[in-house]
Amino acid sequence: MKTIGILGGMGPEATLELFERIIKATPATCDQDHVNLVIMNDPQIPDRTNYIFGKGESPIPKLLENLNKLNLAGADLAIMPCMTAHSFIEELQERSPIPIINTMSLIDEYLEEFPEIKRIGLLATKGSYKSKIFQRYINKKIIVPTVSNQKVVMKVIYGTNGIKTGNVSKTQKEKLMKAIESLNDIQAVITGCTELSLVLNQKDLDIKLVDPISILADYVIKLTSQQNL
Repeated sequence: MKTIGILGGMGPEATLELFERIIKATPATCDQDHVNLVIMNDPQIPDRTNYIFGKGESPIPKLLENLNKLNLAGADLAIMPCMTAHSFIEELQERSPIPIINTMSLIDEYLEEFPEIKRIGLLATKGSYKSKIFQRYINKKIIVPTVSNQKVVMKVIYGTNGIKTGNVSKTQKEKLMKAIESLNDIQAVITGCTELSLVLNQKDLDIKLVDPISILADYVIKLTSQQNL
C-alpha cells in the first residue's frame, strides 16, 4: 500500500479534520485495513493570503522543505488540505520530490458528476479570490461574495475570535449562512477554506455543499482500496 503524506499545519485543525475523516470513512475491520499516513503538521508556514497580497514571506520554501521531509519519512505522494496554498500548486509540483495531488482537479471531477449544477458559490480566503485558483481548474461558473461579504468570511476564519482561534460556534455558522444567502441563483457552494468545514456541513443547507476535505478523504480511500484489491 502506498504511504500518503499530508502537507498540513495550515491550519492544524483542518489537518486533524482530514485525518479523522480518512479514518472514519475507511471501511476497516482491523488496524491493518487503514491507510498508511505520514502527517507533517507545520504551523510555522508563512501565511498564504498575506504573501499573495505582497505583505509577507513566501510560504513556498517551507512547503518544499516539508515535502522533502514527507519524502524522507516514506510518503509516496502528498495531499494538501490548505486550499489557498494550492495557488502555488504548479511550482510545488515542479519542485517536489513526490507527486502532489491537486485538490482543485479533484473538485472539478467531482462536480462533473452533477451536470444540473451550473453556478457554484465560493466561500474562501481573500488570497484564493485574488489568485483565482478555483477558477483556474473548475469548469463551472464560480460566484464569489461581494467585497463586504468576503470581509465577513475572512473575519470568521482569521478574526480575533475566528475559527483559527478555535471558535466554531453557532454564531460563526450564522455569519457564513448569510454570506451564502447573498449569492444569487447558486445550486451549490464550496467551502473553499478548509477551516470552514469545521463549521458548515450538508445538513445546514438546502443546496449542495462541496467540501474539499471530504473529497480529499474519499480520494485517498479509493486510491488505497484499489491497491488492496
